[in-house]
Amino acid sequence: MIDPAARRRRRLLLAALVVVCLVLITAGFGSTGGSSTGGPIGALGEGASKIAKPVRDLVRWVGDTADAKGEAEELRADAARLRKENVDLTSRLRKFPNERRLQALIARYDLQRNSPVPANVIGHSPTAWATTITIDRGANDGVEERQAVVGAAGEGAGLVGFVSAVSGGQATVSLLPSQDVAVGARLVTKDLATNRLILTVHGAGAGTVDDLELDFVPSTTDIEPGTLVATSGTVGDTTQFPSNAPPELPIGKVTRVDNERTDEQVAHIKPLVDLRTLENVQVLTRVVNGNRGQ
Repeated sequence: MIDPAARRRRRLLLAALVVVCLVLITAGFGSTGGSSTGGPIGALGEGASKIAKPVRDLVRWVGDTADAKGEAEELRADAARLRKENVDLTSRLRKFPNERRLQALIARYDLQRNSPVPANVIGHSPTAWATTITIDRGANDGVEERQAVVGAAGEGAGLVGFVSAVSGGQATVSLLPSQDVAVGARLVTKDLATNRLILTVHGAGAGTVDDLELDFVPSTTDIEPGTLVATSGTVGDTTQFPSNAPPELPIGKVTRVDNERTDEQVAHIKPLVDLRTLENVQVLTRVVNGNRGQ
């Protein structure tokens, strides 16, 4: 659309050119002395025609130039809009596989009953010493401290951390490798006795973003690399050590075991989710059955 101010300027210019045209016509008529063929009227018509032509051409050129300028501005605006739409579409296409995996996780573990609140990651901790993310949902959206957060990035989906600080429209999530995060867990194996063991997962130490440790594994328990580790949830009727995460949520897979088959054996776990590239998560804002298993 042509700028209204530009349209007004064109009209003023055209009016000025009309005035110039009349002046030139008058001057031309005076120069003919009224003696051209056809008398004064003929002289006036002939002089006006000759003098007004360049003026008409000038007026037409000015109008065409203004129209072309307006069209160019419209094209630039259209190009800017298309560039923005392209960026948005590219971002959505990039996020689509992770969003699909996250929705599959929610469906598989029936997390809709936990009233998940979707959130975008708007900030990552600047150093590995504080493994946190900032999300664009907060107390105004029902987000509270200690709520579990699930996400998808890389090739997997699962538990990524817990809400550790909340404001009206934002929240901080401490990711699993954080030293202040710990969660009850189980080894997912075919051995029922091993499955019943309640273990603890926590960060492996400052500076790590993809290494967790599984503690309190009995020396009699064999731990195979590649074994899936999932949340245990709250066990039994006790409320002394309730879990902040629903049961069975996948955490990661065992990569190696230190001090194997001893009382000090510790399994190292790589999170299923690439925590460094998280872009969107869901906060589980409602606890169902005290986070106990069904």
